[in-house]
Amino acid sequence: MHSLPLSARRRTTRALAPIIALGLVAAACGSDEAADEPADEPAETTAEEPAEEPAEEPADEPADEPADEPAEEPSGVGFASLDEIAALCPADIAPDKLVFTTFPGQQEAMDPVTEIFTELTGVDIEWLENGLGDRLTKLAAEKGSPTIDVALVPIAETPALLANEIVEPTNTDLPNYEQLIGPAKYDGGYGVSALQFGIAYNPEFITEVPDSWLDLLDPAYSGAIALPSMPNSGGYALLSMLSIIGGGDESDLTAAIDQIAAYKDDAHSFIGSSPTVEEQINSGEIQMYLDIGGVAVRAKNERNVPVEFVVPAEGAPLSINSLVIPTGSDHLGCAEAFVAFMLGEESQIAWAEAFLYGSTSSVLELDPELASSLYPAPGATDIVDVDWSVIAANTADTLDYWNREVTS
Repeated sequence: MHSLPLSARRRTTRALAPIIALGLVAAACGSDEAADEPADEPAETTAEEPAEEPAEEPADEPADEPADEPAEEPSGVGFASLDEIAALCPADIAPDKLVFTTFPGQQEAMDPVTEIFTELTGVDIEWLENGLGDRLTKLAAEKGSPTIDVALVPIAETPALLANEIVEPTNTDLPNYEQLIGPAKYDGGYGVSALQFGIAYNPEFITEVPDSWLDLLDPAYSGAIALPSMPNSGGYALLSMLSIIGGGDESDLTAAIDQIAAYKDDAHSFIGSSPTVEEQINSGEIQMYLDIGGVAVRAKNERNVPVEFVVPAEGAPLSINSLVIPTGSDHLGCAEAFVAFMLGEESQIAWAEAFLYGSTSSVLELDPELASSLYPAPGATDIVDVDWSVIAANTADTLDYWNREVTS
């Protein structure tokens, strides 16, 4: 398929060692997509340091002492205790329930772990599963008097929610906040899981493995490729990668939109998410599309959808699932306790096991077999650094241009 332009490789992160806090396995640091420069921190302590110390110190200096200072935990902290979390929601202020709104399909997988929170605090979790558009509309309509206590949104939505005072600023003193990786720390929310984008394809029809984002615009597959609709994190990811391949970046997506506009008549459709078109994927009507790694692999493993997933040679952006707390909550302390719990060990393992999402913890230890199946996997070097705050700041102009050039 397409050869890889050298300019496309320039933004691939520098082994992204701390993003690699994503799902950290024992001695490996394990972080959808996205914030500060975490990649430089681990350099402070390298694997070679222990070998050098004995040479400088006499034999009476124990050679194995450096093992007590692991480089993979730059913050020097671990998970908060459940007692610490429960202290935020004492019985005298605890409501009967908290309302948590998120994407469809998450309650079934995550309910067992949230029952631990209920046992801990006596507070039930009422799940409100809906589409992102409905969720954002409800958050905005209830500004200042929310019926929602905690919401899950893509990281790209967080800056606007904060700027419009729809959500609370981040509480950096929250238990379990300090152990988050850099990309999961930003104002207005808390990164709870990481997702990696790529290309899903049906190998019965696509016999040559896609190796570039440009393959999603290949006229050889006219009528068989589904592209992401907008606004959509996957759509922004594709536009960002097309821009980077062309020598630009995520700050100006107009040229990438022009590429989509030129191909739109060849696209099968523009879709919000792959589960909504699984019938067409199963039939071979849709043969290639952008997807989230964990979503595509679970579709294959759990529902026998005939797809394989690949991260293109140029690499791929991450997106972060962000937990936000609406402003004006009557249950702020308990909402913060729930967020702290969701950032903790039990919940981080559940996100990975249920959805194959990368962890946002810098200290989590996962079973190696599970860790290797995550997108992004611990130690991933195919992550492209995209600044979602820049994308968010330009959302209005981007969508206006998209609607004029692609939708119309």
